[in-house]
Amino acid sequence: MTDDVRSRAQRITTVIFDVDGVLTDGSIVIDSTGGEIKRFNVYDGTGIKYLSRAGFRVVFVSGRQSAAVAARAKDLSVTDIYQGYRDKIKAYEDLKRLYVLGDEEIAYVGDDLPDIPVMRRAGLAAAVANARDEVKALAQYVTSAAGGKGAAREFAEWLLGATGRWEGIMARYAPGAGEGSA
Repeated sequence: MTDDVRSRAQRITTVIFDVDGVLTDGSIVIDSTGGEIKRFNVYDGTGIKYLSRAGFRVVFVSGRQSAAVAARAKDLSVTDIYQGYRDKIKAYEDLKRLYVLGDEEIAYVGDDLPDIPVMRRAGLAAAVANARDEVKALAQYVTSAAGGKGAAREFAEWLLGATGRWEGIMARYAPGAGEGSA
C-alpha cells in the first residue's frame, strides 16, 4: 500500500457502498408477482458489521428502489440508505450535508459508470474486481473478489487493517490475536 493510499484510509469516517454489482452480483430476479429478489453475500454483511463496530458510518446508495435493499440494510443496522438516486452525486451531497463531512472522510465502493462522479470526489475510491475498467482506473483500491462475492468484506477488512482497527475486531473472537502485527 502506498503512503498516499494509507493516508487516505486514515481520514475515512464513512463508507458508501453501491448496491447492485457491489453488494450483489448485479443480478435482479423478478418473481411472478413482479417482486424483486436480490442475492446478498453473508460475508459481505459480516464485513459491514465489522466496519460499524469499528466506528465507521456505513451507507448504501442505489439507483434503484428495492424493498430487498431496505430489508438487508435493516438486518445490518445500516440506517443511511439512499435509494432511487440515479444521480449518485446528489445522494453523496445530501449525505455530506447531513453529517457535515468533507470529501476526504468518505470512501466509496463502486462498479459501474454511474459511480464515477462520486468516486472522483470521495477521499478513497474502491472498485470491485468485476467493475468496468473505467471505474477500476479511478480506484485507489481494487478488490480481488467480484461484487456480491465477498468484495465488500475484502474492502472492509482492508480498511480496518489500514486504519489499525483490525486488531480490535479480532480481539472479540481470539483475544491476543493480531497483537504485534503490522
